[in-house]
Amino acid sequence: RPAVASVQRTARTLRERLGIRRAVRILATAAAEVPATLGWLRPVVLLPVSAFTALTPEQIELLLAHELAHIRRHDYLVNLVQTAVETVLFYHPAVWWVSARIRSEREHCCDDLAVAACGNVALYVRTLATLEGLRRRRSDVVLAADGGSLLLRIQRLLSHERRQREAPPAWLGAFVP
Repeated sequence: RPAVASVQRTARTLRERLGIRRAVRILATAAAEVPATLGWLRPVVLLPVSAFTALTPEQIELLLAHELAHIRRHDYLVNLVQTAVETVLFYHPAVWWVSARIRSEREHCCDDLAVAACGNVALYVRTLATLEGLRRRRSDVVLAADGGSLLLRIQRLLSHERRQREAPPAWLGAFVP
């Protein structure tokens, strides 16, 4: 079903902020445990119903920003090519390793875009952890939504924020040589 009007408004605002010109439908569903983006001609973002009861509007905005980042980056095309290569070269372990790495990096890029669009790393990390907690209560044996490790995504986001705060001043580089 279509998501509530406030979520639709938030999605429109985020689409403008991320530079997405095409219409994107936002649907609430009980069939999905995690947010997902489907389609490429008429993309759809699926949000789990449990997210609306467990997350704040700001957290839902962050989830939407992440999913809309996949649309902005045209990840459906990368996924299509990647799946074709995996199908043709299914026997080669390097293909599977590179493919897993590409999937992980795609998620990292979308995490970064979501944080840049909404500006709150700590809240985004809490949102990911809360969403993972919702999934674990429903099922003991589940795969990560992106095929990657949520813990690694959280650590990367937090260490990136820490590196930015601890970076030496730019003028210091002039005295090193």
